[in-house]
Amino acid sequence: MESQENWLDLFRLMVRIRHFEQMAFELYTGGKLPGFLHLSIGQEATSVGACAALRADDYMASTHRGHGDTIAKGVSVESAMTELFGGATGACHAKGGSMHIADFSQGILGANGIIGAGIPITVGAALSAKQRKSGQVALCFFGDGATGIGPLHEGMNMAKLWNLPVIFVRQNNHYAESTPRHEYQGIPDVVRWAEGYGMPAVKVDGNDVLAVYTAVAQAAARGRRGEGPSFVDSETYRWYGHNIGDPGTARPKEEVEMWKARDPIARFRRVIIEHNVASGAELDAIDDEENTRMQAAAVMAEHEPKPPLSAALEDVYSDPVLGSRAIQGVRI
Repeated sequence: MESQENWLDLFRLMVRIRHFEQMAFELYTGGKLPGFLHLSIGQEATSVGACAALRADDYMASTHRGHGDTIAKGVSVESAMTELFGGATGACHAKGGSMHIADFSQGILGANGIIGAGIPITVGAALSAKQRKSGQVALCFFGDGATGIGPLHEGMNMAKLWNLPVIFVRQNNHYAESTPRHEYQGIPDVVRWAEGYGMPAVKVDGNDVLAVYTAVAQAAARGRRGEGPSFVDSETYRWYGHNIGDPGTARPKEEVEMWKARDPIARFRRVIIEHNVASGAELDAIDDEENTRMQAAAVMAEHEPKPPLSAALEDVYSDPVLGSRAIQGVRI
């Protein structure tokens, strides 16, 4: 990740995600978006660094806080914003909303409102890749609040047992909803715990996009070589509360301000300038371009047509012919 082009691509993606979520916040609080909203502002480096290490045909599953992950993997902001508005041309044709964005054409197996639900889905995708000898890997994002759930234990055990090309990436933002990690996690050292499953594990600074990229790239290379799963504990922080209705006041103000001072975008901006990759003015231009694109995406998405009620019966069956037969007689 040494070339100027790649560094600027990473910066642009992080800025794109930040503008998307800031716009989503404004639209939701302004009463324009339906449903619910979980923001990942502050976690952009983990999403972008991890997905930059994947191939276009690799698989990825995300969480209920998945805007950044899905955009980093390839969903367009226009498609994602339209999905948030419930538009028929959204990423999931208005069936997913904020918490369930998926795009199989980009290898995105879905964000998921159920804690840890993407883990077994990813393990299944990795099994498919191994059987087909495709050289693909499968990455699952999950929050630190999912560390103690059964599907993670089962998924890690199965991934090691069958030597599958899975990359487990824990987005360690220190909280499960509003509960701090020390109150719900009995595991003293998650890295050593993950190593106990027989896989390589590493802790990285999740606000350093290059560090995240390096860790996930190494894990992906191991998976492609047939060396099995890996675990990455990416330490980061979300600036907002658990969801749009949570003011985040359960967290110490000093803690929030400390992490905001570690803003991954501002940090990478300084690295780029210090290494003479680009000037501040060039980075400002990228920021302006992404802001302009987001403004246009919001206007476009707001005016996209909503699907008819009958569309609820579409995309339910993988075989449309069998699906139409199955729902024959159902009246909408």
